[in-house]
This record gives sequence, structure tokens and C-alpha cells, in this order.
Amino acid sequence: MSQIQPADPAQRRRVAVILTIAAIVLIAAYFAFDHWLEDAAQRMTTTELVRSVGRMISICVIAMTVCLLLLGRHLLLRGRRIVRDRRYPANDARPLRDTSVREGDEAVRIGNASRIAGLITCLLGVAVEVAGWFWVGKLGWTA
Repeated sequence: MSQIQPADPAQRRRVAVILTIAAIVLIAAYFAFDHWLEDAAQRMTTTELVRSVGRMISICVIAMTVCLLLLGRHLLLRGRRIVRDRRYPANDARPLRDTSVREGDEAVRIGNASRIAGLITCLLGVAVEVAGWFWVGKLGWTA
């Protein structure tokens, strides 16, 4: 009979609150940007507006890169721990739902898959930054 690691209701509530707050902040940022863009279009010249929007796109590219690198790091560290302990999920993990415990070679496969996904995510983050750097440079958006 396989073991089940039970869900952590407190962790589930914490994730729901964080996701709700993030959604509200992103919706507010969208409307703030829309308001700013309407106002900026009225008071700026086309060249100034293109430069301002270019800087915002650069900031978004940097934010995407940071998110991808942090996710990749998390996947790499999680995978390394799974392989080391030969158990998925880890004993002290707080899963959001009931999870079947896998041990031995099956856990190592999951850990290695997590490490590969982490490496790919980190490389994707670097690629996004490099592509954004060239794109912004090609379009001449400098501060």
C-alpha cells in the first residue's frame, strides 16, 4: 500500500491569498498603465512616448528574466533534494493536495526531471534577457 502525504490546509490558504493579492496588483498595474498611456499620448511627442514605452518594455523583460531564473533555481534545488533523499515529496514539504509518496528510483526520476526542467527554465531566462537586450538595442530605446 502506498503512502499518502496529506495536504496542508494552511499552505493552501496562504497560496490562495498570495495569488489573489498578485492578481489584484496586476489588474491595478494594467489599469494604471492604461491610464498613464492615455495621458502620455496627449502630452508627449511620439519620440518621447516611444522611449518611455521602450523603457517599460525593458523593465518587463528584466522582470520576466528574474521570474524565470527564480523558478529555475527552485526546480534545480527541489530536484537535487529529491535525488539526495530518494523520496518525493520531501518529508517536510507542505503539499497543496494529497500526494502519493514515491521512493527509490521513481523518486530519482522525478528529481532528475525537476533538475532538467530547472536547467531549461534558467537557460530560457537567459535567452529572454539576451533577446530583449538585442531587441531594445535594435529599436534604439535608450534612457
